[in-house]
Amino acid sequence: MSALDDSLPPASNPVIGDTYDASKLGKLEGLEAVRKKPGMYIGGTDERALHHCVSEVLDNSVDEHLAGHCKRIDVTIHVDGSISIRDDGRGIPVDIHPQYKIPGVEMVLTTLHSGGKYGQGGYKFSGGTHGVGAKCVNAVSEWFEVEVFRGGQVHHMTFERGKTTKKLEVIGKAKGTGTLISFKPDPEIFKETTVFKSDRIGQRLRELAFLNSGLEIIFTDERPAEPKPERFFYRDGVVEFVKQINQGKTALHPQPIRIAKETSTIIDEKTVEIHVEVVLQYNDSFNDLVLCYTNTVHNPDGGTHLSGFRSAVTRAINQHAKTNNILKDKDPQITGDDVREGLAAVISIKHTDPKFESQTKVKLLSPEVEGVVSSLSYEGLMFYFETNPGVAKRIIEKSLMAARAREAARKARETIRKGALSGGGLPGKLADCSEKDPALCELYIVEGDSAGGSAKQGRDRRYQAILPLRGKLINSEKAQLDKVLNNEEIRALITAIVTGIGTGEDDSAFKPEKARYHKIIVMTDADVDGSHIRTLLLTFLYRQMKGIIERGYVYIAQPPLYRIKRKKREQYIDNDEQLNRILLELGSEDIVLARATDRHIFAPAQVDPIVEMLAALEKLGSGITRHGAGLAEYLDHHDKQTHELPRYLTRIREGNKESHRFLRDDKARAAFLAEMGLDADAQSDSPANGTASPIPTRRVTIHEIFEANELTKLLRALAKAGLGADSFAPSEEPRYLFTENLGHKNETRTQLFSPLEIVAQIRTNGRKGLTIQRYKGLGEMNPKQLYETTMDPEKRRLLKVDIADAAKADALFTLLMGDEVPPRRQFIEDNALNVQYLDV
Repeated sequence: MSALDDSLPPASNPVIGDTYDASKLGKLEGLEAVRKKPGMYIGGTDERALHHCVSEVLDNSVDEHLAGHCKRIDVTIHVDGSISIRDDGRGIPVDIHPQYKIPGVEMVLTTLHSGGKYGQGGYKFSGGTHGVGAKCVNAVSEWFEVEVFRGGQVHHMTFERGKTTKKLEVIGKAKGTGTLISFKPDPEIFKETTVFKSDRIGQRLRELAFLNSGLEIIFTDERPAEPKPERFFYRDGVVEFVKQINQGKTALHPQPIRIAKETSTIIDEKTVEIHVEVVLQYNDSFNDLVLCYTNTVHNPDGGTHLSGFRSAVTRAINQHAKTNNILKDKDPQITGDDVREGLAAVISIKHTDPKFESQTKVKLLSPEVEGVVSSLSYEGLMFYFETNPGVAKRIIEKSLMAARAREAARKARETIRKGALSGGGLPGKLADCSEKDPALCELYIVEGDSAGGSAKQGRDRRYQAILPLRGKLINSEKAQLDKVLNNEEIRALITAIVTGIGTGEDDSAFKPEKARYHKIIVMTDADVDGSHIRTLLLTFLYRQMKGIIERGYVYIAQPPLYRIKRKKREQYIDNDEQLNRILLELGSEDIVLARATDRHIFAPAQVDPIVEMLAALEKLGSGITRHGAGLAEYLDHHDKQTHELPRYLTRIREGNKESHRFLRDDKARAAFLAEMGLDADAQSDSPANGTASPIPTRRVTIHEIFEANELTKLLRALAKAGLGADSFAPSEEPRYLFTENLGHKNETRTQLFSPLEIVAQIRTNGRKGLTIQRYKGLGEMNPKQLYETTMDPEKRRLLKVDIADAAKADALFTLLMGDEVPPRRQFIEDNALNVQYLDV
């Protein structure tokens, strides 16, 4: 018997105590399964999954619109990182379910595979199909609240990590109907990040407004100092969507082609309704963008609706060209890639029972959709071509140009391939690494020979390769592909990465799986020229190697913006936020913080956490001050035992006078509403004494303070640290003593009258004796500095390039790099004041 066989127990002699019986089986109750395996339900625990949670809740509101009951949705990101979504639909049912004996709202938020989308008549079309959406968000949230406006009453319920913390109760009266859901992502689940990106959410809201004509969506991000609500409303829906995609490009025909039809089919002895809307418009660019949606849910990987549409477009153009003798014998054959060049299209279908690849709905699998979309698109295009022969001829001529350019590009690619084979396979300027596993290899694309030299000397030769590029690259947005491929720098880049290039599904020249490096890092100077070169590089990668971006291979290096020096301490700083943190850290050195009342001195190890907590109080407090109340005043309303803070802030304007009150909880809010004679919406303009008046004499608003939970945690932590912060308003007597350089000749002592003054004083102290050097170019750093700051995996900071919004990315590349100058000038004028770092 071999050594391997000796390591195995004999089949007739099982391991004692390893009996496999029913006791070894387990069962996850309620939403525990979601917390244990979030990837099964929301697609992971990364940033994409975080934003998918928003979509899950949002899709329920959109389903209300599809059912004809919702006209407005409000989405708000709060200062504490939570988010609220409110609609004016019917409101989730709150009555007791006849079978399960619990309120409907509790059932749909705590029980998997429950809801109104299983054929009971609640919804005809819906983005949700599995009954796991909102309850999964509940499971992965630190806290989750729902308010239902229904039957003239406001019903309220709260949860923590999927478990009910407050049963359904009535907290007030309501005029209309609707649902308000608020939640904060749980950092125990989303360990990568719990920070919502406003751009990403805004893009999704814009899509929904386009796909649902007549739906108004208001989006507010309260985190900036001056929030600016955005309104999305499009009366012409998908037609306006396609027009926006083509902004900055010259359309071949002024009005998009719209094809729409409702049909039904029998599947498994069940009638399935399918509504198809296809809108397309050709432009003069060399790229295509086709976006697919099912019941308003984006399907980034396409599916059967996309394949049906693509085959129909190719067939219709070839058929019309052949029937009308537009093609000559010497002309090349027009392929699917050719007819898609310059095509912008949106495919939106509504399906009563769609089938998706997964819960995240990235790809539609319903086989019946392909035939329906294909036949409808073909018939619609043939009719349009017959009635608009001039437009049809322009589209066919563009497709012919694309076919000729494709042939020229094929020859250029072949030249590159042969040159690479004859020259050893890699460009001469490439300093390659010794590692051969692509997953471990990094390619730095560096601006200029000078920085390239420093990078080559400072790199880790085992796994870091350097490719310096000289001068500006060709703008691949304006030039045809054959001209782009004749550019020496582009050829070196293609040869180094090895994937080839291409944009069409049938183009075998581009194979992202063959990439020699799984980290392709663009490293340019932090100035105007560096930004331009980076944009040119990203333009080429986006247009010709999009697959490596989609696989997450492309990154942008973040050289430090500052080097700070104080005494013997030297440090590199990436951004202003980090600089602010460093100021607090430096300001805490060589100081003594003491309570003035009893002269208690805080140990140095206690000071840093206290300062961090006070700084967090300041940041979260911006949500309070924005509504007209002082942060110190609000904090002083905390409960002295539990440190809990009021949940609501009211503002009362009567004539020229304004006052505000804090309301502890829902009961206090209900009592206040009764006192004022208001409904739960609490946005009232009411004339005095009930008399009619064009100018209201009293206006009452109630703002929910979503930051209250986080602020309460901070107050408890400060109390535990012994700060003695029972009062935050400035007192007459000093409360803290701030001593610098204790025991030295230049010892100074400052009296502080409020806990909030501690942070300001430490920032002031942090700037003393500090020198700040601003870096502009990589060449200003020697090889050692460059490696330590920008290339060392332990210290560097990389930004991954992703494509969260294909339409927006396409439009931005066209705007910045395309032929149309006026839109670019307008963009610069509109954003000139938003520039953070300007080199002049």
